[in-house]
Amino acid sequence: MKKLLMTACLLVVLPVSLFGCSTNSNSDKSSSSSTQNTAQSSSSTASSASASDASSSSSKVTTVTGRKAVKVRYENLKFTTTLDHEYQEEHLYRYVPGTVTSNQIFHWDGLNVSTNTKVHVDKKAIATFKDHDDNEYDHEDFYRIKFDNGKSSKQYWVNDDVLQNDHETDYDD
Repeated sequence: MKKLLMTACLLVVLPVSLFGCSTNSNSDKSSSSSTQNTAQSSSSTASSASASDASSSSSKVTTVTGRKAVKVRYENLKFTTTLDHEYQEEHLYRYVPGTVTSNQIFHWDGLNVSTNTKVHVDKKAIATFKDHDDNEYDHEDFYRIKFDNGKSSKQYWVNDDVLQNDHETDYDD
């Protein structure tokens, strides 16, 4: 009789304890999925806000988050140049990439520019990024440009590949 009672008790207690553990793990999964859903809804809200900004602007705008710069050094410059023939492969940024958590990217489509368009450069930023694969530091140059020399004209940050330089003596990395 004792053996029968002990076996029945184990058959009831053991599944209940296992079922209780599995419901706890399911609640952990549901809370993490709700966190992911919240993150997805907030990112969709940010993208819809940037889409409304894009409709009011003359060029397309998207908001992105990228890797964080370890250090940024600024230099004052003043020169005029033209756009490189492959300028459309690069983006226009609202801020120096890596300095803010959410940066706006502008596209060339709505700006009505070509390779003959003169751009005015007034500032250079040298951003240092840490490569997590080999723990080495990479440096990227960005220039603040504007298409009109007026004080109220819109300014953009661009990669150094956008500007026309004398590349005959440069080597490809």
